Amino acid sequence: MADGKKCPDCGTDTIMEMEEGEYMCEDCGVELKEADFKFANYKIGLVKEVEDKGKLKVCKVDVGSGDPVQIVTNAKYLEVDWKVVVATEGAMVPAGADAESGTLVAKANVGGTPSFGMLCDCPMLGWKGGAAGQVVKLDDGEIGKTPPAERPT
Repeated sequence: MADGKKCPDCGTDTIMEMEEGEYMCEDCGVELKEADFKFANYKIGLVKEVEDKGKLKVCKVDVGSGDPVQIVTNAKYLEVDWKVVVATEGAMVPAGADAESGTLVAKANVGGTPSFGMLCDCPMLGWKGGAAGQVVKLDDGEIGKTPPAERPT
């Protein structure tokens, strides 16, 4: 087993090292590379609702786990039907950070409204390009799956 690694797809720790830097989750069968672990608890989501609350927006995002997740954001640009990257509860922000240098995403009250994750920008994901504070909008990607290791072109 690969010590301390959790599957970014199913969340279990039954990770078997195949070759140097290549792994397989024994529970869901997904094949992984070292870079995939930095995105534990990050999901591709589909924005289902956006409610403008002045400087904040309250949105509901389908991350493939049943009921949509409510997220409060200060992102200026966000629309229904956008595919976005969500750091869900338990994710470490920025992606790949450890407990000393990053922040663990947890339920929080933002502007008096419960929020259960964060919408990601490129710097949060360690992607080159893209502005801080600007939500990543994806053209492709399966809802509920781990985002790509690099910014899509």
